[in-house]
Amino acid sequence: MAQVEVRVPNLDCEGCASKLKQALSKLKGVEAVEVEMEIQKIIVRGYVLEENKVVKAIKGAGKAAEPWPFPGYSLGGFDTYKNETTTGVHTFFHTPSHSVAVASDDAIASLFSDDNPHACAIM
Repeated sequence: MAQVEVRVPNLDCEGCASKLKQALSKLKGVEAVEVEMEIQKIIVRGYVLEENKVVKAIKGAGKAAEPWPFPGYSLGGFDTYKNETTTGVHTFFHTPSHSVAVASDDAIASLFSDDNPHACAIM
């Protein structure tokens, strides 16, 4: 079974959600439509789903739509990015398993130092 996640800006009422569910249910191969209004996300599950057809159906129902740009960000349920069940904690940023430091702390601190003539002028 395939899954398509779509962001729908300004998805703020049950009427809009119901209208979109109805429009998406008409697509060939759709088994389930889940709406998360809190984060303006629609999840479509089914067989032979194409992301562009899902987006086109949402636009045809009068709403703007785009592919879900935040992998792993969910309010709970199944996190497809990590392939595991989430606990409702926002998982937008993932902590890498290895260190990604590229400079020492002293070098970074000197960017904002009054002693450095090339320091950031905004601070």
